[in-house]
Amino acid sequence: MSSVVIGGGLAGLSAALTLQEAGESVELFESSDAVGGRVRSDYIDGFILDRGFQLINAGYPEIKRLGVISEIDFRKSDRTVDVVTPFGISSIGDPRIHPLQGLRSPLGSVAEKLAVLKFMGEKPNSSISLRDALLASGTGDLYENVLKPFLRGVFLTELENVDSSYGREIIKSFVVGDSGLPAAGVGTLSEAIAARIENIHLNAPVDSLAQFEGKKVIVATDAKTAQKLLGTSEDMKFADSYTWYHALPAGLVKTKNLRVTSTANPIVNSVALSNVVSQYAPAGKTLISSTAVTSITDDQALNEISKFWGIAPSEFELIKRYEVRNSLPVFQPGSHGVKSARVNDELFIAGDYLTAGSQNGALLSGRLAAMESLAH
Repeated sequence: MSSVVIGGGLAGLSAALTLQEAGESVELFESSDAVGGRVRSDYIDGFILDRGFQLINAGYPEIKRLGVISEIDFRKSDRTVDVVTPFGISSIGDPRIHPLQGLRSPLGSVAEKLAVLKFMGEKPNSSISLRDALLASGTGDLYENVLKPFLRGVFLTELENVDSSYGREIIKSFVVGDSGLPAAGVGTLSEAIAARIENIHLNAPVDSLAQFEGKKVIVATDAKTAQKLLGTSEDMKFADSYTWYHALPAGLVKTKNLRVTSTANPIVNSVALSNVVSQYAPAGKTLISSTAVTSITDDQALNEISKFWGIAPSEFELIKRYEVRNSLPVFQPGSHGVKSARVNDELFIAGDYLTAGSQNGALLSGRLAAMESLAH
């Protein structure tokens, strides 16, 4: 029996590749003009714009399993975060690389930094939120100054909405792997995986599964599209995100570090991407990526971004704004657990909402769906 995969995001690509490697005849249908879903890049006036700020974690198990990092001209990012405080900018880095910086940082006491290690080693408790688990471990001021603002940008929601055991696994993934970007944008990750798949149909939207009768089907679209195709309805929570790309004259921002703020702000992070990967901006320009988790106007965003960098709003040139609906699934306390992909013996689903809200989660869900399909 031949197989069909609907959706060319990471989950769909992983599913199709898994089936193909098992010797199955498989076709992948993608409604847009390119693969990747949310993991795509646009090229505008010499700038590389990823569809929402994202990094690739080279340590993710599914990324390592695919052995794809060597194919995408991967550039590591720094393991230091700059925190905007009412008293200025303070930096805190990975203590394994910057031990003195970690000890001396005023953002939290040594005991609070050691409390993070305690949290990492504790037995998972899915009945409480990530916020409550971190605070119960004794992270105190470090939580408010660093962990909360940084992790809001990771989960795209408040930490009281996040299952603690799920949150712990995501945090661990940052510890074990190097994060960074391909020289030509995150979309090259999707393209590298797609290059291994033989039968991909682009600009091929699927409105009904009836046309695939007699074939095994994996629906690897976003959750809303999957429900429409399957005729089901399930209340799942997702976080939206909003990313602005601005250009600055080169030299105004020199740091490569991700910047967050310990004060209340709709912007959760901002970074000079072209300082991390020079190809992201043309000569003489610096590309700034800034993300919010609530909808605000371009003017409101610019006003806050200028405060992040201490640079007048008039220096920023807006390149593009991305509104990414349903950016990540929100796994609330007590709700997380890898879910079966099987709908029936011929129909399966895949998506990060079944596993974990990450590139690894999307790739894993696709592989697991393909494996369940093969098992049936």
